[in-house]
Amino acid sequence: SNIQIRNGDSHTILDLNSQQRINNGKNISIGDHVWLGEGVKILKGAQIKSNSIIGTGSILSNLVVENNCIYAGIPAKKIKENITWKRER
Repeated sequence: SNIQIRNGDSHTILDLNSQQRINNGKNISIGDHVWLGEGVKILKGAQIKSNSIIGTGSILSNLVVENNCIYAGIPAKKIKENITWKRER
C-alpha cells in the first residue's frame, strides 16, 4: 500500500540560457513477480527486473534493479542477490 510511481516531476525546470526543459519524464518498467514494500516510491527512469524485492519505504530513481535481488534504502541500493520469493508464509 501507499506506493507511488511517478514518471515525471510534475513541474518544468528550464535552463536559464536556452529556455530548454532539463527535467523530461522517463519511462518506468516493472518486471514480473516483483514485491514492492509499503511506501515505496518509484521515480522516473527506474527499471525493476523480475523476481525482485524492493524494501519498505525505499526510493528508486533512474536505477536498474537486477533480477532476483533485494534493493532497499534511500536511495535504494542492492543488499542481497540470488533470491526469489513466495507469497505463502
